[in-house]
Amino acid sequence: MAIWQRVIQKFSPAPERISPTIISSPEKAPLVVVQQLRHWQRQRQLLEVKPSRQSHYQQSLVLAINTELNTFDIDELFPNQGQIKVGETLLLRLNQGGNIQEFESTVLANYFDSTMPYYSLAMPTKIHSGQRRKLPRIAIDEDFPITVGLINTVGSNLYGSAENISAGGMRVRLAGNQLKEIYSGALLPECEFSFPGGFSVKCRARVKGIQFQKHPRRHTSIGLSFIDLAPEEQRQIQGLIEAIHQRCYLAA
Repeated sequence: MAIWQRVIQKFSPAPERISPTIISSPEKAPLVVVQQLRHWQRQRQLLEVKPSRQSHYQQSLVLAINTELNTFDIDELFPNQGQIKVGETLLLRLNQGGNIQEFESTVLANYFDSTMPYYSLAMPTKIHSGQRRKLPRIAIDEDFPITVGLINTVGSNLYGSAENISAGGMRVRLAGNQLKEIYSGALLPECEFSFPGGFSVKCRARVKGIQFQKHPRRHTSIGLSFIDLAPEEQRQIQGLIEAIHQRCYLAA
């Protein structure tokens, strides 16, 4: 009987798989938007994605771009916090050193019946760029190193360097994997950093975000917000930031 069942299944037509119908976006995306999405696709750039009904960001990649339908596809979201429905609005963004590029898009179709689940989204008409901070932030290079010393919640000393800084916070690079020592939301009892020339600041700091990266070298990147910073120190930091920015501009 089992043999006959296998024979019947072999010659029976396979059930039809109906893919969701994609309706193209009515307004065509400008070339600059298409070029940016293609750049992210080529670079396999991780984007932060947040459904409108959720409060936390997830991550995804641009998989494909269809200029005829005015749509683009993204990979399934990670970590998975439930399937996204057709018609939902997603906020997508890329945060690089405080410079944010972001846009909203509507989910036109989801393909969770395939071997590699993905979503098709409407192409945006604009990608917004700029700093999302009241206080400007600059990237720090090797010509103007800012050394940083931290004391974590268990009293251990950690040392690193600033990746970028504003008068309200900084992003710090620490060698190795520090995810067991520091976590997002933690209050660090001491954050001390020194500018070239000898000007030093010591305050408490709140961890706003943390990420372990393997490339180009194994390190932990930590976003900090300063606490208990005196107004005079904040003005001095702002003045140094403007001086460094001006010097870099003239050198270029």
